[in-house]
Amino acid sequence: MSRFVADAIDLVLVLVAVGVAYLGVAATDFLLAPRRFAWPSPGALAIGILGWGLLTVYLTVAWSGTGRSVGKQVMGLRVERHDGGGLRLGHAFLRALLCAAFPIGLFWSLFSRDSASIQDLVVRTKVVYDWQPRVPTGPATTVGAAAESDSA
Repeated sequence: MSRFVADAIDLVLVLVAVGVAYLGVAATDFLLAPRRFAWPSPGALAIGILGWGLLTVYLTVAWSGTGRSVGKQVMGLRVERHDGGGLRLGHAFLRALLCAAFPIGLFWSLFSRDSASIQDLVVRTKVVYDWQPRVPTGPATTVGAAAESDSA
């Protein structure tokens, strides 16, 4: 159940971002031509494509960084590779793409013995409980640590 609450939080955030983008376009139109202003009507397809793209980018960035989206952070969850490591950008993008394109696959976790969604099975990832936030490790962290030790 916690995975679904986390996903719902993420979906609401993306819907708010789409609404903010719409209001931004409307405000720009108003500022450029206030006398001829009319509310933009982009159509359902354009809004759907924007929302789908924002969701994919948002999840990719979140999962390739700390393994947590805002929803997963709130619910104490983290996405990781099957071997326990963090997701690389390609894995995160593929998982995000599958989640955005085939959200019904997330419901498989209700029936899976390992609570794995279809996306988890395809990309070989898992969602684990982890209440402790982690700082991503990598070259930037190593360089920063080396610089601190040099200045000491």
